[in-house]
Parts: sequence; C-alpha cells; structure tokens
Amino acid sequence: MGYSLIHYLRNLPLRYYLKGGFTQLLGPTISLFLSSKESAALICRGHRAHGFESEIANLSDAPPLHGVDLGIASANRSFSEKLLTRSRSKGVPRFIFVPDLGSSDLYCNVHNVANLRELNVETLLESLNEDPRQVFGSWDESRRFRWGIFNSQLEAVQGVFEKRLQDVIIVGIPADYCERLEDWTEMQRGTLLGIVPLPLACLKWFCASIPIGRKTAFVLLMLAHAALLAVVQDQKVILFRQYIEDAEFVYHEIPVLASELRSEEFETFVWSSRPIAEDVAATLAGTELTGEVLRQINGRAVVVRKPDGSKMELNGPIPHLLFWLENSIA
Repeated sequence: MGYSLIHYLRNLPLRYYLKGGFTQLLGPTISLFLSSKESAALICRGHRAHGFESEIANLSDAPPLHGVDLGIASANRSFSEKLLTRSRSKGVPRFIFVPDLGSSDLYCNVHNVANLRELNVETLLESLNEDPRQVFGSWDESRRFRWGIFNSQLEAVQGVFEKRLQDVIIVGIPADYCERLEDWTEMQRGTLLGIVPLPLACLKWFCASIPIGRKTAFVLLMLAHAALLAVVQDQKVILFRQYIEDAEFVYHEIPVLASELRSEEFETFVWSSRPIAEDVAATLAGTELTGEVLRQINGRAVVVRKPDGSKMELNGPIPHLLFWLENSIA
C-alpha cells in the first residue's frame, strides 16, 4: 500500500531483518485472502503472477482463519512449499495476509483530528494500547487490539498531525490473530510483509484505481459476516459504516447518506468476493466490481500458469485485489 523503507524500519519486527529480510527482496510473494467462507492464494515473483490457488483452507498446514479452528494436520511439505512448487517458484516466501473479519473483530472509523486530545500518532497509539476508551469514549472489548493510523487516502501517518490533516482513520484488529499469523509465518520459514484487513485493501485499491471526479462514490463491501459502506470524495474516504444487516438494507441507506452529505451526484459501487445472487443483484443498482469491469479498470486480466504450463486469465475480485496489493507492497 505504498509503504516506504522508513515505514518498514519503524514498524516491522527486528526478526525480519535478523532472518535476512534485506536479502529476500527478490523472493516469491504469497498473498492470502482469508475468509471463513472462502480463501485463496496468489503467488507472484517480480510483480508477475505465477499461480493462483482457491480454497486453500482445505490444504494441510493452511494459514489460520480468524474464528475457525481447523486444527493442525501433519504434512511432508509445508503449505508454502507446495504452493511454490505448483507455481514453479523458488525462494524464501514473503506473505501478505488479507483477512475478512467480522464487525466485532474490526474497528475502522474516521475521526476528526480536532476532536482528538492527542497531538501525534505516537501518543494516539499509546492511548489506544492502554485503553481505547481514552480515545473512543466507549469500548467494551476485553481483547487486545493492534492499531494503525491512516489519513483519508489510507496512507500510514507518522509523527505530529499536520495542520492540513483534518481526519484520520483508526483501524484495529485483534492482537491474538495477528500473533497467530506471525507464528504461522515463522513455521513456514518466511517473512511477513503485511496484514491488511479486507476493507482497507479494497478501499485503497478503489481510491487508487477509479477516478470519480467531483462525484461522491458509495462503496458497498459485501463481507462474509457483515456489510461495510464507505463514502469516497476526491479520492479520499470520508465516512465508514459497518452493518450486521444484509446488503439490501445497507443499499437503501445510500440515498439517506447522500442527502445528509448534500451529494447531488453520486455513484454506487459494489464489491463482493463471491458472485452476488441474481435476486440480490437486481436490487443493487450500481457498478459491480467484477469480471470485465475489473479488466477495464486494471487494464488487463491477471494471467497465471496452470500446472500443465498453459496460461489462464482471471478476472475475479480476489485475484485482481491480491495482484494489485502485491504490486503495491512487495
């Protein structure tokens, strides 16, 4: 997601470098979409897609899914070794995780800087780690969360809040799940490039790939256990709302929000990792981000090789998202 070398030095664990992180920059990247309803992996090297695997949760030694205990199955070769062999890739794997988390496992909201008592990112993170109620006022979670601070373009923010910075986006996910992914990465003898919650990955891709001009864009994300609605203006995310209701209910909220925001011109976009049922799709008037639409937005299909060596084009939401993310981070 456009991270700089300074960001890696400040935020990645020292063990990454002790294991030779700088010398592994040319290794293969395995980007993993992890959801309780489906999972997939895209294998890349040199920003080129080599292979794609669906339903990886069924493979032995697969990465952990949040809230799902699949147990540990013994295997002669590790999960990453099998995937790299199938895609004819070699080297020390680097992992990017894109978890689809439930509404209770993902905090994601826009906060006005003027309403925060903290004046810089470091003190804001300290307050969040000590007790999120110091920032939010109400917080009933007993679990530890890991936190990230971003601007409205979903770029990581560092240091003192600048005067021109009006809003920050605070994101938190359960710390125990991050630790499980880190432990799994260690078991695979790989390195961790990032854990990017699905909504952040989708919205960062949207802001970077789809120019909306002066219009307001409503982006409806149909997640496994929730729906998330984001409002984008001038390629910036200005509003997040999470719903436990179905997508049709959320869709009917859009005109209300448009009126509140005084948006006379707006467009609606719908992202779903799975095909949308015909009866639901019929009620969601807007652009579905899949198939030929993705090919046009990204300029090409994601091309991988099958085990027999023949080429295959992929135009589904997951491979396109993972490929864009790999090119942005790795």
